[in-house]
This record gives sequence, C-alpha cells and structure tokens, in this order.
Amino acid sequence: MLKLKRLGGSKMSQQTFSFEKNLEKLKEIVENLESGGLSLKESLEKFQNGIGIIKQCYKELETAELKIETIMKKDGKIITESIIKK
Repeated sequence: MLKLKRLGGSKMSQQTFSFEKNLEKLKEIVENLESGGLSLKESLEKFQNGIGIIKQCYKELETAELKIETIMKKDGKIITESIIKK
C-alpha cells in the first residue's frame, strides 16, 4: 500500500491505495501533466507524487512475483527464474 505525503503544505496527510487505485492515480497525474494547464510548481508536485506511486507499484509487483515463484515448484524445488518477462 502507498502512503502519500501531501506536498506544498505544513500538514502531512497519509492515504493508502490499492495497486489498482495507484494505477488510476498515475493515469490521472499523466493526464494532468499532459494537459499543460498546471503551473510549474503544481507540475513538479504531481510528478513527485507520480514517482512515489511508481516506486510503490514496483514494490508490490516484486512482492507478487516472489509469491508466485514460491508457489510454483518443479521437482520439489522452488523455481528461481523470473516468470515475468522484463
């Protein structure tokens, strides 16, 4: 889960989102950035939030991959090669 810190203010709020909700937030951030209607400060804040979300998504994907590798067994041994093409 992701804990976002609000930028640009003295109050720090935290929110937790699922992987799917993170993807929705990323799409929204990209659309906002591509619109060109944001100030430089707003764009930087959105970009920084997006980077944080991406990092959390990668962590969640890595965790899921490890779980899958642990579940999949071959001749009683855990398969160690990655099942996700990079």
